[in-house]
Amino acid sequence: MTRTVAVRFAFGVVGEARREVHLTTAPGTGIPAIWLTFCGMEIPAHQAEVSEHPAGMPCVRCLADVTRSITS
Repeated sequence: MTRTVAVRFAFGVVGEARREVHLTTAPGTGIPAIWLTFCGMEIPAHQAEVSEHPAGMPCVRCLADVTRSITS
């Protein structure tokens, strides 16, 4: 079963301004090599910080995408 999770670059990988919290779908098992976010950004798993609950500045494009899927 898949679920939506929050993912962003880990501390120190990129500057703070680029550490937006993106939304993505987690696979049922395992961790993907690259997290493909709803807005299309690719975040390598070894550089990612993943959370069940978003914390930090959200990616507006990811939020718009998930909102569209809820209201459709």
